Amino acid sequence: MAHAEPAHKGPIVTPPAGTDAYMDMSARRGMWKGFGSFAAWGSMLILITVGYAVFTITMHIPWIGAMIGFAIFGIAVGMLMNMGGAWIATVIGLCVLAVFIEVMIWLGGLLLG
Repeated sequence: MAHAEPAHKGPIVTPPAGTDAYMDMSARRGMWKGFGSFAAWGSMLILITVGYAVFTITMHIPWIGAMIGFAIFGIAVGMLMNMGGAWIATVIGLCVLAVFIEVMIWLGGLLLG
């Protein structure tokens, strides 16, 4: 006679550890939150950097005006996106770095005469 196959037991509620389907939901939410923060920071840094370069190189706007404008823009958008105080410190740090680079370029121009 034919042998009857055992009845299906239904879906597995908790997959066994070590499989691809096993991940704690709080860890998954944390991962996506981190990815969102990384994407926001990266996008804003690229936007500010490329915008500053476009304004100074192609539109011939003085570097100090473009820097102040994009610093205000970056801080305002960062506050609207709730990026926190670290974002504001980063924008200010980038402005300090830009001023230092411009001073070095000015000093180099004086040396070359």
